[in-house]
Amino acid sequence: MTTPSANSFHFADRALDPDKRELCVGKTVRETVPKVFDLIAYLLEHRDRVVSKNELQETLWPTVVVTEASLSRTIMKARKALDDDAQNPAIIRTIPRRGFRFIADVYAPDSSAFLIDGLSDVHFVRNDEVHIGWRTIGDGQPDILFAPGFVSHLDMRYRIKIVTDFDAQLARGRRLITFDKRGVGLSDRIGKTPSIEATVSDMKAVLDAADSERVILFGVSESGPSACLFAAQYPERVAALILYGTFARGLKDDDCPYRPSRRSHDAWLAHLIENWGGPASLELFAPSQADNPHFRDGWARYLRASATPGSVKGILEVARDYDVRNILPKIRCPTLVLHRTGDKLVDWRAGRDLAAAIPGSEFIALDGNDHWWFVGDPQSVLDAMQPYLDL
Repeated sequence: MTTPSANSFHFADRALDPDKRELCVGKTVRETVPKVFDLIAYLLEHRDRVVSKNELQETLWPTVVVTEASLSRTIMKARKALDDDAQNPAIIRTIPRRGFRFIADVYAPDSSAFLIDGLSDVHFVRNDEVHIGWRTIGDGQPDILFAPGFVSHLDMRYRIKIVTDFDAQLARGRRLITFDKRGVGLSDRIGKTPSIEATVSDMKAVLDAADSERVILFGVSESGPSACLFAAQYPERVAALILYGTFARGLKDDDCPYRPSRRSHDAWLAHLIENWGGPASLELFAPSQADNPHFRDGWARYLRASATPGSVKGILEVARDYDVRNILPKIRCPTLVLHRTGDKLVDWRAGRDLAAAIPGSEFIALDGNDHWWFVGDPQSVLDAMQPYLDL
């Protein structure tokens, strides 16, 4: 007997848990071989359409040629594992001459409960007539200010287990301060795109509201340049600077060869906006999770809750034009720059060059291809951060 986790998808008195890789029928775990589990998960993920036989063959056996009989046997085993009747299907229906479709009603993972202890209420601080949402985890010292990437949501963030696991370790014996940037999440949706100077001003306003005089500043991805600017402008407020998966300049030039051209950046942005509402660009942000149906659904919901297509377009157009290279030599606090060498969104060499421009900084190249710090091997990120967390 087992109880499916909060990450399970429920359908027809069954549950599929992508994290545990378990299929439950009633309260019993049903043994499934990997290919059968992957087939069920793939059909569940793409339940909005018919999946062709060729697509299933290419997905489940990407490096080998298999016969249609092999696929038929896998379908038969999947139906057997699900107790589904091929003649009167309730879960997997055969669509003649087209393929298969997952037809059961699916109940997404429960997202109603916070998954972390020590989480404060959401507070709001007013800065330049804009209300900025912020909250804390833990009550120890030192303080850590986390500057999120291009989207965030202070409520939904702490209903995602892998995020809360990471933040819980950061907050252990410390106080983690998080916020939503203006135009995103629970902060005011504004009529214009926020500048990097506005983000820095909002960070200061959050620290003042939290009665935090000095912090370890942790900036990721698109917020890295803002974190650098804050550290240069307010050296007395920053005990250490930790940067992950980020860059000093948004676009390529002769001195910054590892960033995208304007044309390629804008083409990617157009694709992102066109696919807003679904799991847009997940294959770049978290390729290790790109085929996880739970993660795909969760990312799509997170995008929809965090920002609108128009607002995120403006945010990423401003980030495209960031260039903080001139202020990097002014950063004097202990600085750590982390980057995964296979990062598909931000080339790791952009992080290396950023570190080289900050006096005395340390650069650590990590294995992996996920842009997000909390997936793949998050423990390696936390281990690298550890010497800087208690300065």
